[in-house]
Amino acid sequence: MSREGLERLRLLLAQRVGSPCEDGEDAGRVEPLRRQVYHAVTGIDAYLSAVEAGSRTVVGLRERALDLWADLERIATPCPAPDSAVGDADAVRVPLQPVPPV
Repeated sequence: MSREGLERLRLLLAQRVGSPCEDGEDAGRVEPLRRQVYHAVTGIDAYLSAVEAGSRTVVGLRERALDLWADLERIATPCPAPDSAVGDADAVRVPLQPVPPV
């Protein structure tokens, strides 16, 4: 988990989720997903800022940041086509990077 990895994942998800849409078949799914991505990125950014600042809150935030990272990776993983084998061989993964201990 790093700022660079977060930015790559954020850009990938911006492309994958797409622009805000108010009409159409996907409107009901896109906006909640966009909000989920935004909140996850914001939470991870807060954690990384706490790490950089040497804050004591890092201990409490680490587990949540890892959960948020996993959520972003899950969203970034393309859904398999109905006729393809289920698996994550084509999944887009941004590897977690070690965070310095507090």
